[in-house]
Amino acid sequence: CSNSLWSSFVVNPHRLRFQAQHESEEVILLGRRHPITNLGWLSLVCIALFVPMIWGEFPFFNALTELTITKVTILWYLTLIFYVILNFLLWFYNVYIVTDERLVDVDFVGLLNKTVNIADLDKLEDVNYSQNGLMDSLFNMGDVIVQTASEQKTPDASGELSAFTFEEIANPDKVAQVISQLIDNEEEENRRR
Repeated sequence: CSNSLWSSFVVNPHRLRFQAQHESEEVILLGRRHPITNLGWLSLVCIALFVPMIWGEFPFFNALTELTITKVTILWYLTLIFYVILNFLLWFYNVYIVTDERLVDVDFVGLLNKTVNIADLDKLEDVNYSQNGLMDSLFNMGDVIVQTASEQKTPDASGELSAFTFEEIANPDKVAQVISQLIDNEEEENRRR
């Protein structure tokens, strides 16, 4: 658990402000996918870095001029840099935010499509988490699913219709516990009114 905004699980982030945040609203948790979920594309990039070194083994490249091979190599590395930046930005900006008033889930699909789900705490009904498999257990990651009173559901990455599904996040047990406690506090507050 770190207090850096670069972390995948931040408790009480001090400098965090988000679009449409209320003046008195306090951010309790900021989270994103567990960093280990980046291992797949990072491994691919590490392998792809060395591909130009073996281009001479392909007959097609032997027929090209040195200048053409240089241009193709530059294009290869520029594409690779774009791929790294794209994947990092998608990891960094796909976040969930838990505040003392509501839940905010920001999902980017590519750089141009964004879905933001927001639910007030009094609309939250149930929270569950799951950890499936060895990787989830070893790295303490999993999914948190929050059911709301709303009929409006949006598909998550797995295609399941749910208002809030935080996938492959760090410390799903703690996230579910915090949200559950906030739901209980909100219900208690509403009973007193």
